[in-house]
Amino acid sequence: MKYPIFIVCIAFGLSSLVQADDWPNFQGPTRNGVSNEIGLKLSGWDRNPPSVLWKKELNEGFGGAAISGNEVFLVDRDLGERDHVLCLSLEDGSEKWRFTFDYAGKLSFHGSRGTPLVEDDAVYYVSGFGQVFRINRETHREDWMVSIQDDYGSPPPKWGWAQSPVTVGNVIIVPAMSEKVGLIGLDKKTGQELWRTDGFGDSHSTPTVLNLHGVDQVVFVATLRDGDDGTGTTISVLPETGEVLWNTNVYFNKIPIPFATKVTEELVFLTGGYDCGSCMLKVRNDGGDWNVEKVFDMIQGTQIHPPFLIGDHIFFLANENSNHKGEARKKGGLMCMDFDGNIAWHTGDDPFMGRGNMIFVDGHLLIQDGEVGYLRSVKPSSEGYEEVALYDVFGKKAEVDEQIAKQEGRAVIKMPDFKYWSPMALSNGRLIMRGQDHLKCLDLR
Repeated sequence: MKYPIFIVCIAFGLSSLVQADDWPNFQGPTRNGVSNEIGLKLSGWDRNPPSVLWKKELNEGFGGAAISGNEVFLVDRDLGERDHVLCLSLEDGSEKWRFTFDYAGKLSFHGSRGTPLVEDDAVYYVSGFGQVFRINRETHREDWMVSIQDDYGSPPPKWGWAQSPVTVGNVIIVPAMSEKVGLIGLDKKTGQELWRTDGFGDSHSTPTVLNLHGVDQVVFVATLRDGDDGTGTTISVLPETGEVLWNTNVYFNKIPIPFATKVTEELVFLTGGYDCGSCMLKVRNDGGDWNVEKVFDMIQGTQIHPPFLIGDHIFFLANENSNHKGEARKKGGLMCMDFDGNIAWHTGDDPFMGRGNMIFVDGHLLIQDGEVGYLRSVKPSSEGYEEVALYDVFGKKAEVDEQIAKQEGRAVIKMPDFKYWSPMALSNGRLIMRGQDHLKCLDLR
């Protein structure tokens, strides 16, 4: 007898409706914040909100989580003293093991930075002070460590190394950012240098792997600063050899943070904060002769997290330092634009959502409000903003209302910013969200 598919699913339990993926590195399995999971509970939270499966106390910091199987990996830092790479149970948040690295020093905006990268046998991470580690998942000890500061003479960037590691084949790619060395490719088994590029300034952006015109390439956004001015560089290299395919200086951002976003086979979108706006590049490959030109630029940009390509539109939080107060907030919020830079709509200050981050899953954008930590579920559309659910994950609504009430009568109301800037992670229906000093696991199944 043949049964409808949905009946078969019910026979095996509702959990079988959820298609599970690991989230093994920054921005997930496809490195663009997109999850392939389906069957999640992404609406109706006013009646049936997601349950909090567990909570883990942490030190202050910004580092995001990676998920492999039933294990969660993230970096925590004892202020001024040492880093801990934690391995937690995805089921209950209990600690399974940790790797500790003593290194004295403080960073502006204290705490951890990037997201670990997890493979079957090892965990890779870049510390805020420029040490690159391979940690053995069986022994829980380092297989090797490379110090970018010591080995390449690299001065720390403004807020330390905030990059997450990237691997392609047997190569791990990280920014050295010294005067003479830009990107480096290391053998991920031994830590031995395989290649290097010439220097091009510094950055807080993570290298990203894009396939343009059928060629996998590592694209990186950096800048050589001269006060508030400088020269921007966007460079593309082959991950196996470090051979430079193309580079351009048409986009300048004084402090690059979001990585480059592929729009089409030839369009790449660059964006950032600090009033440096955004730029669309057109990349051509004429028989191995690569050429790059600027298609358009715009004054709006997103300061920390990368935009999302959904259908024929780009979505991003157009929020940065300069539009976080008063009337300027109305210029920001979630923004939707087409590939020609035409803005379809933006939410302004209702809701604003700060410098939060997003995941795209099962036809919904999950947005962590960067100011107060609310989780919003949004149906992306070029027609307008459509919020289908909201959940006060960190219980900040009462505190927010109290702070606003104390400012009654002021010409400019200053919204609180609790700095919920860490990237989320999603695997098997469990969503990992970080506040400044703790981690929460939500059940979206």
